[in-house]
Amino acid sequence: MLVSVIMVPAVLYLSFRFYNISAHYFTDYKWLKFFFPSLLASFYLFPISGALDFYITGQIDVLTYPKPLTYWFWLGLIVVFQLATWVIIADTVKLLSRFWERYRDQIAYWHARILLGLVVFVFLFTGWKIYRDTTQVVTDEIVLQVQNLPDSLEQFKIVHISDIQGDEYTGREEIARYVDKINAQEPDVVIFTGDLISYGTDFIKMSAEELGKAKAKYGTIAVVGDHDYWAGTKNVEQALAKQGIPLLKDQNHTIPIDSTTSALITGVTEVYSKSSNPNVVDSLTANASNSSLKVFASHQVADHLIENAQHTDYDMMLAGHTHGGQIRVPFMGMNFSAAERETKYVSGLYHESNLPIHINNGLGFTLGPIRYGAPPTVTVIELISE
Repeated sequence: MLVSVIMVPAVLYLSFRFYNISAHYFTDYKWLKFFFPSLLASFYLFPISGALDFYITGQIDVLTYPKPLTYWFWLGLIVVFQLATWVIIADTVKLLSRFWERYRDQIAYWHARILLGLVVFVFLFTGWKIYRDTTQVVTDEIVLQVQNLPDSLEQFKIVHISDIQGDEYTGREEIARYVDKINAQEPDVVIFTGDLISYGTDFIKMSAEELGKAKAKYGTIAVVGDHDYWAGTKNVEQALAKQGIPLLKDQNHTIPIDSTTSALITGVTEVYSKSSNPNVVDSLTANASNSSLKVFASHQVADHLIENAQHTDYDMMLAGHTHGGQIRVPFMGMNFSAAERETKYVSGLYHESNLPIHINNGLGFTLGPIRYGAPPTVTVIELISE
């Protein structure tokens, strides 16, 4: 509903503009002046249905609504703001035409036709990009320099993944393709920073089974995500354990590399419903000094976690949660996403002093079942000596 309200000014502006243009410049096609406002209004079928459902029954489950209705609304969100950008630019150019009285009629003629062309272009481009960004898993390759890296860890490959979010939209086939992408990287270790499922318990077993097919020399290690916590950490832990995947809940996990070298994964539970205890984190990191490589993993990033990892000389921090922004709405040359209102650590690699922080885009969804400008990602971090 909040997204629907945010869309209102742009929808009203576009409806007004296209109604006037159609009425003045396409008089032979009278239906056009009603078509565009109706088209824009149709984006509201999903939230209106939800509001009515809640008013009548007192509850709402958006997952029970027809998928085309859901997709149409989220497509509309991006189309409306992208189209509004171009219409504002075109209207500004037309406004400036007042300084060229001689060409005013010609500019008005082409302005109306350009706007109609923009409608077609924006719809086609947005639909194509949503499909691509939602379905095509990309690989992000990072070469990370590490001080005093032993020879046995030279070119060590960490595959970082997050937010699988198994549900009606991200099923067995989608997760299997994601895992195939992981396996193609031939990782030494896979680190999964939480959210195996989206809600409930129905998809825990399936999601764990598919994640269990990831192949890494030293296995897969997971930490707790928000949705894992809400679904029951024990349920997720048991399902992952059957696949040989340890779920770290404020724990250290040591990987012996050879007789003198080891890698340490510190997994901390940092989620909405359970913020990590600084004293517990201190005790974990205080016992990490003997490892050749130290990796800090949590679902969400928090300032006290960054400070702790910095002070105890961790080589990197890995997290997820944001989905890379998931739907990055374009407007006037800028991109906006809900995740950016919450944290500055949204997608990719950041550096805080001597600490690299990587945020993986994940695979699945929250709220809207689409991605735009934030494709599902498998991140390969290859270590080299500094």
